[in-house]
Amino acid sequence: MHVLFLAPETHVYNHEFVRGLKDTGARVSALGHSPTAQLPRSLARHLDAYEPARNLFDPSALQDSARRLGRAVPIDRVETIDEPLVIPAAHLRETLGVPGLSVETATLCRDKTAMKEFLRGHGIPCAASSAAATPAEAMAFVERIGLPVILKPRAGFGSLGTHKVETRADLERRLREAHLGERGASVAIEEFVDGHEGFYDTLIADGRIVHDFASHYYPGCLEALQDRKIRPQIAHTNRIDAKDYAELRELGAKVSAALGLDRTATHMEWFFGSKGLRFSEIGARPAGEKIWDLYRAANEVDVYREWASVVITGKATTAKLSRRFATGSIQIRPDRDGHYLGHEGLDAAHRRCGEWIYEANIPNPGTPTAPLEKGWLVNTWIRLRHPDFDTLRGMMDFLGKTVHAYAR
Repeated sequence: MHVLFLAPETHVYNHEFVRGLKDTGARVSALGHSPTAQLPRSLARHLDAYEPARNLFDPSALQDSARRLGRAVPIDRVETIDEPLVIPAAHLRETLGVPGLSVETATLCRDKTAMKEFLRGHGIPCAASSAAATPAEAMAFVERIGLPVILKPRAGFGSLGTHKVETRADLERRLREAHLGERGASVAIEEFVDGHEGFYDTLIADGRIVHDFASHYYPGCLEALQDRKIRPQIAHTNRIDAKDYAELRELGAKVSAALGLDRTATHMEWFFGSKGLRFSEIGARPAGEKIWDLYRAANEVDVYREWASVVITGKATTAKLSRRFATGSIQIRPDRDGHYLGHEGLDAAHRRCGEWIYEANIPNPGTPTAPLEKGWLVNTWIRLRHPDFDTLRGMMDFLGKTVHAYAR
């Protein structure tokens, strides 16, 4: 089996998915942005062939490169975990005639407005939403739904570029910034849905969910971006088999079935609030932020090889998720942008939580800080696992209050 992987070098996280493919016995070739000489050894050792692409978003250039790599051994699969490349990968599959996510489904999973419209038609509870290509269209939606609303890119990644808009003046400003009416620009505008936010991830084979994972944000994504004093947490539960998660698992299965997802990982965001459980959006790819490392640590299974087995054979292995641990990740943000001066509270953190910390990033003095919008896995972060979910949450709360990072 010959698998072509797109953009394997963009993050060390991607290397694990390439390694998973190689561990199944596949031949793995790759097209990436970087020169061959710049590939990390941790990636290069798992690749049978690599070619820097002129432009991974240019269908003609992508096809030419793929055909060269498939000249000796025909390509059987095309995969990527990078959100912006989901649609280019689907087009390449169609050109090469190989199985995998279709262009239609990939497009639905990228276009947030079309996604919600399609799923509402299948009885999935979603926030009201619309595409807006002009300020007048956005204003008409607000007249119908009311404020606040959520404004986001139609094909965005995570919470990047997403804003809660509470006043008309703020809406007008955001619409100007989006350059509506220029060069075909448009945005997704949605009803604001209150409540707790989390995500539900799956592996799908033979048209059914073979592995699933439920996780929570504390606080929600937009709130976490508003204040650097917030120490955002992601908590992956080992209680998914409890009845409290039955409705979420049912919703996830309905969404996947409606979209016809198969031989893929999914990452589905959800809200639970005054209007009950609501679907937010879904990506037909593994979650970012090294989330699958949380799943590996929690379940004592090589989840990357499970993913590889599904995309190559259409079936999971016989491995069972142990659900033995809950896992979590907390980010300790520096008090300002600049360069790190140092940390406070690390000794107390290790005394209280040391045996449960399995990974951490503690930048050295002089290291540049990263902007908050870069996500949950930049600057200082600490990851833990514990058999009890509530104890895990308590330890992350303790770390958030105890550990401080300073910059100048």
